Amino acid sequence: MKKIILLAIILSFITACYDYQELNDRAIVSGISIDYEEEEYIVNFEILNNQKSDDPFLKAYMVEGKGETIVEAFEEASDAISKETYLAHLKVLILSENAAKEPLRNIADFMLRDPYIRNIFSPVVAKDCLAKELLASTSKESPVVSEKIDSMIRNNKYNENVSIKIDFDQFMDQYEDERIDPSITAIKLVDEKPVLAGMAILKDGSLQKIVEPKQTAVFNVLNNKSKYHRLNLPCEDGKDGFTIINLYDNKKTNLDITEETLKVSSKLNASVIKDSCGYDFRDSKIYDELSQKYEEVLKKEYEELWNLIKKEKADILGLRKKYYQKTRNELPNWQELSFESTIEININRNGKTYEVKKDE
Repeated sequence: MKKIILLAIILSFITACYDYQELNDRAIVSGISIDYEEEEYIVNFEILNNQKSDDPFLKAYMVEGKGETIVEAFEEASDAISKETYLAHLKVLILSENAAKEPLRNIADFMLRDPYIRNIFSPVVAKDCLAKELLASTSKESPVVSEKIDSMIRNNKYNENVSIKIDFDQFMDQYEDERIDPSITAIKLVDEKPVLAGMAILKDGSLQKIVEPKQTAVFNVLNNKSKYHRLNLPCEDGKDGFTIINLYDNKKTNLDITEETLKVSSKLNASVIKDSCGYDFRDSKIYDELSQKYEEVLKKEYEELWNLIKKEKADILGLRKKYYQKTRNELPNWQELSFESTIEININRNGKTYEVKKDE
């Protein structure tokens, strides 16, 4: 028995050393960018540098490959590395707008065929810039761009809920489902730094439109994916300034679809976080009045997003899918539905407010 235990311990150490050696022989890819220019795919890998260095800019490096097909571009990028390409730790896949407008089937099939890729990385679209420019936007604070973008998406609640938290596996489920049009996070460069830029809507297998961050935040509320959502209300009687509330724990929105109507009902909690209008919050009537006013603000935001969805004819809310699950019937003319919304906002009367100066 003792010999068996000793042998097991020895084997565990041998295996650990073997795995460690294998890891050193591999190029760990953390991020991939794909551009499409002049009928050619351009693929860049962001590779983690396993050599110790005090220089933050040496924590990762990039290699590039080009080809008429995505396979050729990936192969050329892999050939530029002396080590085996290792994709198990992939964080993000960045598509330029041109690449996303091409049929995504070839890219998706190639990514799915690799047995080492775990489909938990985030697909994103680069807005108003090349994907490789986004992947190359390193800084001293963020030397590994793919990790920065991954953190931005995951920490959605700290970024005003303007990212779409969806991994590649979930994206492919939507991509393959004929009753829903996928949406993924859009990223752009501001002062050479990556920032969240709303969501990219895909239809019929390619990019259709990039939606602004404000509308993305409303989409997350409707989709019960929002933890916080801010609403601004200007002061009345010609006063300069505004009052801001924060909707929180927003997972109480229901979409009811019939053959003729989309009915949205939301019951949301909120707290006043800033006020420069001089409301007397000791008066309970103020909370009721503000609640009604903010309900109208949110209702308008819902309607604006619904009009955009109808205009683009992109069912990002999955109304056809929800209707089919409910009735087992199809809803082909979903964009012709009339729209109704019922909103109840309960403002916390014990919340703390902060006066905002006019110049803020």
